[in-house]
Amino acid sequence: MKKLIHVFVIILILSLMIWKVAQGLSWLNSDGTYPAKPIEIVVPYDAGGGVDSFVRPVSKVIADEGWLDEPMVVLNQPGGSGTIGSRFVKEGRPDGYRLLCHHESIITAELSGAANFGPDDFELIAQTGEIILLVVVREDAPYKSIVDLLEAAKQSPEEIRFGANLGSPAHFTAMNLEKALPGAKFNLVSSGGGQTRYISVIGGHLEAGIFSLSEYLKFRSEEGTPKDKNIRALVTLSEKPLSILPGVKTCIEDGIDVTSSNAFYWWAPKGTPKEIRDVIADTLKKAMLHKEVRSRLGEQSIEPTFSDGDAVRRRVEKRLSILEPLKVKTANDLPDFPLYVGCVVLALALLAGLQSIKSVKKVKESNEVDLKIGMACFATLLIFLLLLEFSTLPFFLTSIAMIFSMGGFVCRWDKAQLPILIEIALIVGLGSEFIFGSVFGVSLP
Repeated sequence: MKKLIHVFVIILILSLMIWKVAQGLSWLNSDGTYPAKPIEIVVPYDAGGGVDSFVRPVSKVIADEGWLDEPMVVLNQPGGSGTIGSRFVKEGRPDGYRLLCHHESIITAELSGAANFGPDDFELIAQTGEIILLVVVREDAPYKSIVDLLEAAKQSPEEIRFGANLGSPAHFTAMNLEKALPGAKFNLVSSGGGQTRYISVIGGHLEAGIFSLSEYLKFRSEEGTPKDKNIRALVTLSEKPLSILPGVKTCIEDGIDVTSSNAFYWWAPKGTPKEIRDVIADTLKKAMLHKEVRSRLGEQSIEPTFSDGDAVRRRVEKRLSILEPLKVKTANDLPDFPLYVGCVVLALALLAGLQSIKSVKKVKESNEVDLKIGMACFATLLIFLLLLEFSTLPFFLTSIAMIFSMGGFVCRWDKAQLPILIEIALIVGLGSEFIFGSVFGVSLP
């Protein structure tokens, strides 16, 4: 019976190794071209949101037209106002199989302190599509122009409640408007998504807020609706007036030198080869010219713009030059909590260590060995987690090493047990990658 089990284990290990080798070889086309497996497009927000609604028709057309040998798979990684998904890509391998589509929050998140990384930590591929932004008030609001709103914010600083999620492009646009009229100061309020912001304006909880053109057209009620139940575009932040909104001026026409829009950018991990980035950029350029994509973007009131190479780099540099002077300065105002917490944890660890030393002296030698084994296993697990977080080693290799090491410590490196440990480590390491990666489709480190 034992021999039969052993044979089964060997067959299982060999099958998993063959699968892993075949998987590795499948990543390469016969001619070595890219892509040779599906490309993950990470959207750092929930499915159905603005970025997600933009990416899906683009990826669908690319697949339908067969412009790439492999599909683009949309992977939603929400959380942290877009920073969790962005970090997931930043720490990915620079092989072109995990890309990020994100709007200008990738710039403002760093400037606001919400993230400790930004555009310089990625390779910029292209800019596709542009969202027009508006300043919106309730229809019965007394403000007839952006100048009226800023004058009110100057006469009563921080009393005009302005809806703009902190750290977002809208937040920085609001600060730019304040800067345009010295002394003007809004009470900037995090106002959630478009629906929540609309309800807040209608309910009188916000005097004004920034909306995308599509949000405004969606929430604007028909003529004849009571003014306290409707909204009005106070000004457009575009460079030119919008034909779809006759009578709505730009900020520039009102003498306020502020323009703002929110564009979608495509990013790759730092170090991704230019040849791969060029393949993606060329494909996106074709997609933005496709009639189906342009129709879908038109429904969302998104301008189907495109830029890559030097043009997109200049665009990002221009946005940075506008936004960097508004960088939130908090480092000198807040205590260094991570340092304090680290010092407290270190002090507690030292106290615990001293207590352990005193206790160890009182136990038998066998217990001392058990304590050392436990500490070795804990250290192995800690190293495993650090490797997953900071190294580029494959998940299955680090898992095999971790299982083998912990098993070795537990059996005190008994030579008779090592062959069994090797088998267990191989099954767990390769098996977990097969189950999570191929069966459940989970993207492993």
